[in-house]
Amino acid sequence: MSTDVRVPTTGNSGEDAVIVDWNVTVGASVSAGDILVTLETAKAIIEVEAPISGEVLSILWAPGDEVPEHEVLAVVGTPGEVVAGPASDPNDPGDSAPAAPTPAATVTPVPTPQPAEKSTTPGGRLAASPRARLLAERNNIDLTLVTGTGPGGRVIIVDVLAAKKAATSIEAPAQSVEIASPTTEAEYTVVPVRGARKVTAQRMHESLQTTAQVTITRYARADALLGFVSRLRDVTVAGNLPKIGVNDVVLFATSRAVAKHPEANSWFDFDGIKQFRDVNLGFAVDTGAALLVPVIPRAHKLTLAELAAAAKSAIEKSKSGKLTSQEMEGGTFTVSNLGSLGVHWFTPVLNPPQSCILGIGATHQLHTDGPSLLPLSLTFDHRAIDGATAAVLLGDIVAALETVDVLSAF
Repeated sequence: MSTDVRVPTTGNSGEDAVIVDWNVTVGASVSAGDILVTLETAKAIIEVEAPISGEVLSILWAPGDEVPEHEVLAVVGTPGEVVAGPASDPNDPGDSAPAAPTPAATVTPVPTPQPAEKSTTPGGRLAASPRARLLAERNNIDLTLVTGTGPGGRVIIVDVLAAKKAATSIEAPAQSVEIASPTTEAEYTVVPVRGARKVTAQRMHESLQTTAQVTITRYARADALLGFVSRLRDVTVAGNLPKIGVNDVVLFATSRAVAKHPEANSWFDFDGIKQFRDVNLGFAVDTGAALLVPVIPRAHKLTLAELAAAAKSAIEKSKSGKLTSQEMEGGTFTVSNLGSLGVHWFTPVLNPPQSCILGIGATHQLHTDGPSLLPLSLTFDHRAIDGATAAVLLGDIVAALETVDVLSAF
């Protein structure tokens, strides 16, 4: 008996998944637990396993397709078993082939645009299953040109797949060679906006549209911080201990300072501003594909070593696609560090509903004999925090960074 392989729940209800790559083809033998397909969601890479041992009877989506949550990806069953499509859906009984063949169920492998008698609903609409309509819409297939093989001539998903295959097999007419003009498509490539990139774009756009963002800047003297990190590096290398870097120390000092300012460690809402006692510290991680913001719960309560270990684990999960949606929820304050890329000043964008985000730049000297300086950019939601309050917060962050070698002892 065949078994459907479906898009798993990703943690965000209704979220589509993009097919990255299939590891199998139709007819392949698989064992339960084998990786069939790799999917990309807004926040992670997911590997979908075979639910049973058997043969891959059908594959319903191609790499690059966006597939709705819980939709059927493929069908696995007994070798040689014949299936017309995904197993019957209790909410859509007409999407499977009829038990007994009827004249209306004759399969036409290559649909043609010749006029034919079409099954329609009482309202005059072409009879087709919801999943067939969805697949046709995604692939720009005209359902009026597809011959239905379902009950009463209803168009089902296998009919649309056959039409899609027929359309892609038709060779494009030969064209004369012309010299490309500056406006031809040869001058650029189109990168689809989907998955994590799409979600990031939507949230950043929403952030700027729905908040009153103001950014203030200030230097922190970094000589003590850099000296402290250098000594830590010597000790950790000599003792074969986990490395602690500049970003870890910055997160540590920032969490301690923010804990003193519940008005900044907050979420804005017109029904009331939520001010949190615990600093659930988010920090931006560039995965190469998109920006993720893992959250370190109760960061202000962790020792420097504990915080550094938590940050390292979150970075590794982010870059390997194993960070869960739960590990990115509940943040109350965020830090974004572009210092390693040589950036001095920038305007970080709020991560709503949070009221603040701190941008970290690259340490530098204004003149040869001057102190090392660390640029800080604090963006805050002026609906939740006044300018003077934000300035005091930034001053306390500066103080924590400049004395972090002493602060870490407490």
